[in-house]
This record gives sequence, C-alpha cells and structure tokens, in this order.
Amino acid sequence: MATETATLHSKTETAQYVVRVRRLRNLLEVVTAFLAAAVACLSVMMPVDFARVSGSSALHQYLMVVNVPRADTAGAVSAVVAVVMAVSFGDTRLTWIAASVTGVALLANFLLSRAFDTDVSLATANYIDSIFGGVLLGLVGAAVLRRWVPGAAFMLGAIASVVFGDLTELPSTDSTYTGLGSDSPPLWSIVAVVVLILVSTRWHRRRRVEVVLDRDAPFGSVVAAAIISGSTLLAAEWFAGHKVGVFPATLAVLATVLIAVLSAFILTGRDGSIVLIGVAFAAASSAIVAVPLPNWVLPILFLAVAAGLWTGDRWRYPLAAIGLVGALAIFAALAPDSDGRQWVPVIGALALAAIAGFGFGAAPPRLIQNRVVGIAVLFVPSVVLAIRGANDSLVGYSRLWYRSPGAEHEPFAGWTALAITLGCALGLLWLRAVRPAVPGRMDSARAQRDSREEDQ
Repeated sequence: MATETATLHSKTETAQYVVRVRRLRNLLEVVTAFLAAAVACLSVMMPVDFARVSGSSALHQYLMVVNVPRADTAGAVSAVVAVVMAVSFGDTRLTWIAASVTGVALLANFLLSRAFDTDVSLATANYIDSIFGGVLLGLVGAAVLRRWVPGAAFMLGAIASVVFGDLTELPSTDSTYTGLGSDSPPLWSIVAVVVLILVSTRWHRRRRVEVVLDRDAPFGSVVAAAIISGSTLLAAEWFAGHKVGVFPATLAVLATVLIAVLSAFILTGRDGSIVLIGVAFAAASSAIVAVPLPNWVLPILFLAVAAGLWTGDRWRYPLAAIGLVGALAIFAALAPDSDGRQWVPVIGALALAAIAGFGFGAAPPRLIQNRVVGIAVLFVPSVVLAIRGANDSLVGYSRLWYRSPGAEHEPFAGWTALAITLGCALGLLWLRAVRPAVPGRMDSARAQRDSREEDQ
C-alpha cells in the first residue's frame, strides 16, 4: 500500500513538473515571438546607423539614402519568400534552426558593420540588415502563427514596431541625419532575440508539424509580394522625380490602386483584403502630422496598437477598417500644422497606431504566409511619401525617412492618400463580391486544427 502511494505521489509530481515546463515553454515562445517580430521589422525599416554618415561626402550620402527604399523592398520580398518556404516544408524544427542561423547572421552584420567604419560597408550592411530582418520575420512567423497566443504576440510586435519606426523623429532639422546617435534595433534586443530563438530551437528539437491547409498555392504569395513591393517602389521613385501636380498624382494613384487590386486577387480567397487595407494605410500614415511627440505618448501608442488588434479580432469587418483609414487620410488633409498645437501630432499618432492594429485584426488572412505579406506591404515607401518630399533635391522622399517637426504640412498628400484609400475600398468591395467567404478560415486560433504536432 505504501509503495502504491509513493508511486502515485511520484506520478503526480512528474505531471506537475511537465505542466510547469510546458507553461514556461509557452511563455518563452510568446516572448520570443513578440521580440523577434519587433527586431525583424525594425531591422528592415530603419537604416543602419544613419548618424555615422552625417559627416560623409554628398556622394556617399546619396548612395546611402538612395538604397534605403530598395533595401526595404528586398526585406519585404525576403520575408514572404522565407515564410512560404518554411510553411511548404512544414517542419517546426527546421524553421527554428533556420531562424537561429538568421538571428546570428543579423547580429554578426550589426557588429561587423561597426568594425569596418566605411561608407561602402554601411550601404552594403543596410541591404544585409534588411534582408536578414525580413527572413527572420518570415521564419518566426511560420513557426508561431499557427497558435493563438504566440501568433497574437507576433502580430503585436510586428505592427507596433512598424508604427514606432514610422514615427521616428528627427531631433534637428539642420541636417537629414542629425541627432540619430543610436541604432534601431539596439544591440541588446538583437542579442536577446538570438538567445531566445536558440532556446526555442532546443525545446522544439523533437517536434514535427505536418501542415495540411497551408500548402494551398503558397507561391502566389511570393508573386503578389514581388508585384506590390517592386511596383510601389517604382511608382514612388517615378513620382519623386516630378513636380507635385494633379496629373502626375492621378497617374500615381491609378498605378498604386491597380497594383494593389492585382496583388489582392493573386492571393487565395479573400486573403487579399489585408493587402488593400495595408496599401491604403501606408498612404494615409505617410500623410499624417504625427511629430513632435512627448515621451509619455510612447507607451500609449503601444496600448493603442494592442487595443486595435483586439477590437479588430473581435469585430471582423474589413470595410470598417478601410473606412477608418479614409478618416485618417481626411484628418491628414485637414489638420493644421503642429506649430504650437501639440494635440495635432498626438491625435494623429494615436489614431495611426489604433487603426493599424484594427486593420490587421479585422482582416486576418486565411493562410499564414499571407499575414506576412500584409506586414511586408508596410515596409515599402508609399507614393504619398514622395509627394511630401518632392522638394528634396537629393532623392525625392529621402528627407522624410524620419519625420521632421519642421517639415511643411502638405494637404495635397492627404487628399492623394484619400484617393488611394477610395480606390482600395472599391477593390475590397469587388474582391468580397467575387470571392466567397471560405468556411473555417485559418486564423491563428483555429490553425491548430489543420496541423498535427507529434512529440517524438
């Protein structure tokens, strides 16, 4: 009798230990998903240490700046290619191993770009940083988006970092690069991500995931990402070389909307809704007055993104999301300058953060890889940014890579963003009319039913 009691007690302790280990592993995966997504997005969006080129020659500054949008485009496509490849293989072990290698490469690029203090190495490092950041985003997304809590943490980290990257402010308007004394993401965050991914890789070494639903025409996502990223970049660069006017703006709007609609229809089912919302949001966010911001607003911005994600996930209505984007564009056109009116940038930034979260929560794609496509859309500079920086003699929109409190407000940019939003709204209505809703959509909470995890 005593032996049976001891055996039962031992089994109970073992079960409790297993439960604690699983909880710890789940918590680690949530933290890893959030921080890795944030670091990956900032690596794509933020140029490598712009402060170090402030004293360089005009030619070297030109070479650095002109490659930033192209590096962002490379990062966007790399993210989608990585997630498609990971989803197609369907092996969580290999995905985490690949993410570990990518994280180490990202850290090595960060350190080596500072060891070789040359302008040429900075321009090259910017491409490498964006590409590895995109690959890391795609791999971690493929590993965590099948589960609700890690998937939500991943989306929160990605969208919040995109918002913070978009709201980066120039401390001084004397020089395009003045005041940027620190890198983004910081070194400690990259090191933390590498350590967390290595631990996750260790814990997933015996886990195999066989994906069923995700293998539905995955490479269409790559084609759509390549079209939307490359074409948006070409349209923005073309407009940057022309004077602001109704005719070139009309051409830019038509090109942007047609590209967005084409890319949306390439994706499976109604997954293209996130592309249309993303293109409209990128345009409106580029026109908004959102700086200068007081420091106390930053944590509220994070909460606004989280609240928007939660609300959008609860109320799945993409038309409401694109309607809010239209309201953001109208605010961008009608709002006064921020001189002496601190409430203008505060309202603009909070609205931008909340609508970004709501848009991605309200229209989650059925397939995992298409969620990464939606994030990648936000990496490439919008044509509206080219309108706001059309007076820059170096590169059309280079001066507004970082928002400047002294930049002149451009109502025309807001109206252009509204035109793009209206076009995307019509495209969304068309998509929903011809593409029926797929029952049992694959959101991050239900994706587990379409995959089987086996511990060996």
